[in-house]
Amino acid sequence: MKQICIVLIFLLLSIQSLYSHHTGSSDSPNATARFVDPFTGKREKPTNYLVMTQDYYQSTRENSHLFTTTAFAEMNFFDGRFALNASVPWNYYQQRGREDAARIGKTYLGFKYQPFFDLDKPYFFVIEGSVGFPSGPDTDRFTGGNYYTGTGFIKLGYLYEKWSFVTKIGGLSPLSRPQPNNLQDNDGVPYYFRKASASPPEPEYEFKKTALVSAYVTYYLMPEISLFTGLLYRNPYNGVDYSKEKDKANPSYFTEGSAGFSWNFSEKYNMSLAYRYPLQRDREYRLYQSAWTFAFSMEWGSD
Repeated sequence: MKQICIVLIFLLLSIQSLYSHHTGSSDSPNATARFVDPFTGKREKPTNYLVMTQDYYQSTRENSHLFTTTAFAEMNFFDGRFALNASVPWNYYQQRGREDAARIGKTYLGFKYQPFFDLDKPYFFVIEGSVGFPSGPDTDRFTGGNYYTGTGFIKLGYLYEKWSFVTKIGGLSPLSRPQPNNLQDNDGVPYYFRKASASPPEPEYEFKKTALVSAYVTYYLMPEISLFTGLLYRNPYNGVDYSKEKDKANPSYFTEGSAGFSWNFSEKYNMSLAYRYPLQRDREYRLYQSAWTFAFSMEWGSD
């Protein structure tokens, strides 16, 4: 799957060279303002750009530190009204009492679309969606769930003088049923080809649609430097893979606060740093103690 994603990214870049391209920006400060999501490090509006995001999760539920590196590429069409994108994460688990481990995460292909509004106006409306592909049965190499996942969001943003306000509403939904496998030896043999005696146990998880709502405020100290803070809400707490156990370790929702800054140190290059803090603090069920998100992005194409 990783190889497929890399090929698709290079294909998008090749197609881009055949068209006249724009970043959807102009001389207007409303159009050139970067709206950077503090929870993901990605841009909110369709843009030609590449971004490398590094997340660090301190003291997760498994008593390990998690490092997630995500490569994300996006290319826009139709003067910045539509974009295609792809992302691949890589997870490294720094574990206590066990050997460290690394896994490739779920690959996503997606789009963004601005259906109306003048791009130079101080507000925007974006529809965003993506499909996550099955990670496969080999849990020694991949993570993220061996099923298809769909995401969909509506994003609204408004820029007023030195302040910008963005809200994002949507969620995740499983697009395929669980495919139980006997993963004891990771041989990848589908469950329907196994003998009855080799049937896997009843799964401990069920698929649930997950609602996500986030909002953040950005203050522009100057055109190049901005500060932001935001809140995120997710229900159910455990996301698509929802535990069937109804106990304190599986509360119904999750909330997180975030604060950080973004720096456009040139016309095409941007970096952002955000500190993320789960608001549920009970050690028995928190996802992690705290997290940092660092993102470095590079735009390309002419304005």
